[in-house]
Amino acid sequence: MICSIHCKAQSMPGMDMGDKPKNVYLSMMDTMMAAMSKIPETKTAGDYFLLQMIPHHEGALDMATYEISHGKNFELKQLAKNIYIEQKNEIQLMRIWLTSASADISTSSSYQKEMDDTMMSMMAAMPGDQSLDNLDRSFAMVMIPHHQAAIDMARVLLKYDENQVLRAYATQLISDQKNEIEQMKDILNKSHEN
Repeated sequence: MICSIHCKAQSMPGMDMGDKPKNVYLSMMDTMMAAMSKIPETKTAGDYFLLQMIPHHEGALDMATYEISHGKNFELKQLAKNIYIEQKNEIQLMRIWLTSASADISTSSSYQKEMDDTMMSMMAAMPGDQSLDNLDRSFAMVMIPHHQAAIDMARVLLKYDENQVLRAYATQLISDQKNEIEQMKDILNKSHEN
């Protein structure tokens, strides 16, 4: 279903997959969505979550790396460093969890739809390319809906999967990313006031 999301995203402002948006962070989102569209739908809820979350986190790594290298706002660069370290470690954990045996139960269509809906919500919440004229503010403005999508994906997993390790991870992810969203909103508010 993510493939249909990838196709629908092409018609959204600032997210045309054929004509790359001008903003580097939106371009990175396009790359992430293309990677997510290749994930098979026949995995367990937990496996599907992990397979989706890995490229989602890789998108965050790309954006954080760019912000670290090119950003000017000290607070956002520090946050980008934290995001990079945390999510790189989480990707390694998720790859280990994927090698573990999982139940041979396919995901339900309602699970698939709810996961797809998280991506559609993220794409709809993305700022338009024309509003992203400051590199640092752009990082936060794109990362906020990106983080919210991860929170939403984790909430869907909690509804459908009973694996206690994954449930603990999803619960922690929700808490961590909510905190980072609040940090980014505070930084945006401060920069807007200046």
